[in-house]
Amino acid sequence: MDIEQIRLFISVYRARSFAAVAKELNIAPSSVSRAIASLEEKLQTRLFQRTTRRLAPTQSGEHYYQRVEILIEELELAEQEILTQNSEPFGTLRVTASTSFGQTVLAPLMKGFHAQYPKIRVELTLSDSQSNIIDEQFDLAIRHGNLSDSSFIARKLIDVRYLLVASKEYLEASCSIQAPQDIQKHRLISFSYNSFNKEWNFRRDQNTETVSISPMLTITSASAIKECIKSGFGISLLPDWIIREELKNKKLVSILDDWHISGKNFNNAIWLIYPTRTFIPAKTNAFMAYLQTKVS
Repeated sequence: MDIEQIRLFISVYRARSFAAVAKELNIAPSSVSRAIASLEEKLQTRLFQRTTRRLAPTQSGEHYYQRVEILIEELELAEQEILTQNSEPFGTLRVTASTSFGQTVLAPLMKGFHAQYPKIRVELTLSDSQSNIIDEQFDLAIRHGNLSDSSFIARKLIDVRYLLVASKEYLEASCSIQAPQDIQKHRLISFSYNSFNKEWNFRRDQNTETVSISPMLTITSASAIKECIKSGFGISLLPDWIIREELKNKKLVSILDDWHISGKNFNNAIWLIYPTRTFIPAKTNAFMAYLQTKVS
């Protein structure tokens, strides 16, 4: 078994291009093509359909990738486990998170993490759309809310409480809010997601009220919503982790504090998500452990 040949096959499968892999490895495209042809001859099957415009895996290629990708990953992890037994974690760690969480929570922690783990290079990708962990080869994803994909391992980072907030200036110029239904008289700003932009739920003791909303503005970013609220545009429902400083310095005011408020689901949390595997790389474990000691 030629391990390097199989690794090359995995790279071509993911890139869907001989040229892209050759460029990444700084070798000739013909060398990549010959290596794949050699592997196909050894397996007595075609792994890719080749045209002048595209390269696509055959059914055999798909099946082979699903089997060997796990084996090569386990081999690499085993090698890394041995290499790191007597040394500190190292390597490039690819992490994806929402833009707001990355800017508000993660970015301020990077200096301290680097000081503790100077051999780990972090690539932090911030996006308000969920990246595909496997296809984009992330080591770790930080996700909000309820989890739907059971093929990944999930570790809870923090529980999240949503608060109804507005600026002091807006509240002074608007009608008072004494009960959940009163919010319908106000300008509302909401997340664009269906779990937040149709209704907000209020719970107090055994009493639960659902209030239909018609937001004047919907945004994907919690940071952007916060700025709109601070400017006096209206009121919104925001997670506690992004407005702590604003509540402390009175730039924002919390409304209906005696109610537990959320979108469709009250069980809100932030999760650390990573691919299912027997061994977790030391660099990933180090980053998760660091976050769990710093984020609250």
